[in-house]
Amino acid sequence: MFWVFIGFNGAPVIRRLGTKRTIEFALLMLAIANLLRTYVSWGMFAGTIFVGAGITMLNVSLPALIVERQPQDAGRLNGVYTASINIISAIIGGIAVPVANALGWQFTVQLFSIPAIIAFLTTLLLPNKQPRQKSTSSTHQTSEPQTPIWKRGHVWMLALFMGLQSMIFYTIVAWLPSILTAHDLSATTAGWLFSIFQIIGAPFAYLVPRATTKISNLQILMVTLLAGYLIGTGILIYFSATWLLVLACLILGITTASVFTFSLTMITTISQTPQEAGSVGGIVQSIGYLIASVGPTIFGVIRTTFGNWPETLIVMIVISVVNILVGFILIRTIAQKNFL
Repeated sequence: MFWVFIGFNGAPVIRRLGTKRTIEFALLMLAIANLLRTYVSWGMFAGTIFVGAGITMLNVSLPALIVERQPQDAGRLNGVYTASINIISAIIGGIAVPVANALGWQFTVQLFSIPAIIAFLTTLLLPNKQPRQKSTSSTHQTSEPQTPIWKRGHVWMLALFMGLQSMIFYTIVAWLPSILTAHDLSATTAGWLFSIFQIIGAPFAYLVPRATTKISNLQILMVTLLAGYLIGTGILIYFSATWLLVLACLILGITTASVFTFSLTMITTISQTPQEAGSVGGIVQSIGYLIASVGPTIFGVIRTTFGNWPETLIVMIVISVVNILVGFILIRTIAQKNFL
């Protein structure tokens, strides 16, 4: 709930400090809080809270920075942003345990402050720049520019879409190794397939924003994402052959990365200014991650209730279908309001 509060208040912070300074502050807080977690017992809890706060602020600020600096290139930059998340997450997931075994977990945790420090120093090199608004003559101009952000139905629709896709993703992240070992794979093999799931989406995270320039492309994208959910999850339910499980991880990795990229791209698509992007991002990501946070626990309870994974994964299929239906409604709203 604390991180949800931070997300909702991201836009006022951006308005007060500016996008660049907000990112600098969040990166510095992230680096210091991460170091704090390794020294004292209370620092583990306080540091983790502020690490989450820093990440939340960055999630809200980066779309605003894209709209502010390069609004005409928002699609490609969103792709670069989300592809980078996939690649770095896969690398960290792959090296964390070996490094911790060799050097100790405290030192390993401290190492993870280095990327935040590098990013902070890099951000200092960005020139101060006045926010740029999208052209008023653009077809992106909304028909309700004076309506408060929190009263815009399409913003809440995007928040619901973000929440459902995040629930699916974090549930897969939490339970995929257990699902794979239930198919009699070794823990080592399950770990490799989990890494494949994480990294395979990177190129698609970069390419998907290119499909967000036309409504017809978005409709095709939704159909493709639905097929990815159904096929990937269906394989995990009905098949145990190793090569098919590899295929399922590939398909689900591509699908979850693509749907996340679509969600982030829509934040910048429906925002007219950096301030709007911060406000929209705050609402969408706060509500989205609030919904997502209950996913792993709920599916764990369902797994315990049914006693096996197939019935549990059928519930995931139902949520996936609802997620894509919300996506189609969102696309129709975007078309009606001439955001594309």
